[in-house]
Amino acid sequence: MGEHLIALVPNIKAIPKVGGSLFKIYRDTRFSKNKLPMKSKIGYIFWQGTLHRMQSASFYMHYDSYEVFYATGIRSFKPPLLKAYRQYIKNQNNAKSLDTILKELIKKGYKIPDQHFKRYPTGFKKEDQYSYLSLYNAMYAYKIFPIDEIFFTNEAFIDRGYEIYEDMLDLHTWVYELTLSV
Repeated sequence: MGEHLIALVPNIKAIPKVGGSLFKIYRDTRFSKNKLPMKSKIGYIFWQGTLHRMQSASFYMHYDSYEVFYATGIRSFKPPLLKAYRQYIKNQNNAKSLDTILKELIKKGYKIPDQHFKRYPTGFKKEDQYSYLSLYNAMYAYKIFPIDEIFFTNEAFIDRGYEIYEDMLDLHTWVYELTLSV
């Protein structure tokens, strides 16, 4: 998949090892309520930028015995990135661009996360057209497929993922540009 994504994003990081693009299959049970030693899903991430892989614009996928989950963006903003995100969307052009991208993805059947915050942060007013964007603590789009809809031959699996990531490329690019402001 990493080789295919280079066609979309030439400087994507695809590191084929655990702790790189592949997530560990062993669960750290020290701080988890779930004490099972193995995770029930297999996941990978390809990212762009110089920030930690989880704070960079990324293409993400995981699957288990029930479903396949594809996503693009950043799944959770740590405080420095949340601050940068809020500053970035204060620019009307950036906010309008993100709003347009999200509406297009929703039209295509993709989902976005629920808003995390209830109150508008300092500098945002409820009346402002794009202020709703300030209520997110992450920015990504995703789509979930039942496992039987995905054919697990390498070629079909990679082709399906590539089509989805190509659909979500505008969001990936927007998030990448955001991370350059950190």
